[in-house]
Amino acid sequence: MRIRSTYLKVNNLERAATFWENLLEQPPNRKTERWAEFSLGEIRFGLLLNDFGDEFAGSGCVPVFEFDISDLHTFVERAKALGAKVVLDALNIETMQGVVLSDSEGHEFELCSCHE
Repeated sequence: MRIRSTYLKVNNLERAATFWENLLEQPPNRKTERWAEFSLGEIRFGLLLNDFGDEFAGSGCVPVFEFDISDLHTFVERAKALGAKVVLDALNIETMQGVVLSDSEGHEFELCSCHE
């Protein structure tokens, strides 16, 4: 078994897709008026337009993006420059070594150097 994909429901697909495209520095490999999908290694990371009336703020799913420590700070600064808000800065906590942020739609995500 493996995780094929994970996706976030968003209220503004264009804004969310622009945020993630600029953060990941890659365009979505699939995009329609309701869906944007990025290939991240073997995982597909998607954004689904919430045009079916679900009410939500953020989500309980927190995707974790792992980087080499040399790249981590660049991605954290890029996320903040794109408007991401820092929820938890745990870069100096040995067991975490990461930052939890919220994106343009209020979804939390983590950037870390949390190699096992």
